[in-house]
Amino acid sequence: MTNSPVCVLIIDDDFMIARMHGKYIESEEGYDLAGIALNGEQALSMIDEKKPDLLLLDVYMPDCSGIELLRTIRTQQMRCDIILITAAKELEIVEEGFRLGIFDYLVKPFDLEHLRNTLTKYMQFRNRLSSAGQINQEIVNDLKNLRVSRTQPQQFHKGIDDKTLNRIKKYLIDAKNFQTVDEIALRAGVSKTTVRNYINYLLDEEIVEELLQYGTIGRPQKLYRLRK
Repeated sequence: MTNSPVCVLIIDDDFMIARMHGKYIESEEGYDLAGIALNGEQALSMIDEKKPDLLLLDVYMPDCSGIELLRTIRTQQMRCDIILITAAKELEIVEEGFRLGIFDYLVKPFDLEHLRNTLTKYMQFRNRLSSAGQINQEIVNDLKNLRVSRTQPQQFHKGIDDKTLNRIKKYLIDAKNFQTVDEIALRAGVSKTTVRNYINYLLDEEIVEELLQYGTIGRPQKLYRLRK
């Protein structure tokens, strides 16, 4: 495991916000501030010069978007991890960010406690990865859990509302055994499309588990129940 501090570059066109985050990062043990970039061009130059380990990257900048900059970073194979700063309604941006390999996202507005939690997760991820030695499935699962944000999950699933979610969860609690999408839709009084959307959310949150039931012909049937 390396004991060298994590070098962080902040990329944000709001200098006051960037400076506040920079001062906080400098106060955190195990982190060094490489600097602040106010636009994409400046960011690329500083990444090349400073070789930061981690970027705190805002989506909006005057000369390009954070996603455009992220694509350039990946195309040029610059070795750095990225925490994306985005607004709550930007589902497509968050999805694209994960496709491009961001470590995590922070949803505006966020306070320094959220930033601290994310930096703590990143340090745990970095230490776990560097000390792993031989990789096995348990280590991979630990690393995946550290990369998955749990801060505001419902904001990044389309069509999720508490009333429908609770109705589906209540049926699964009452049912106890594995159920098909058709059965859940019929008993909960919602469409199959809606059930599939909510089941995907519950799978992502590890609230339900999936079972593949194989028959004699055709595709296996997917069944679901709440995790015990």
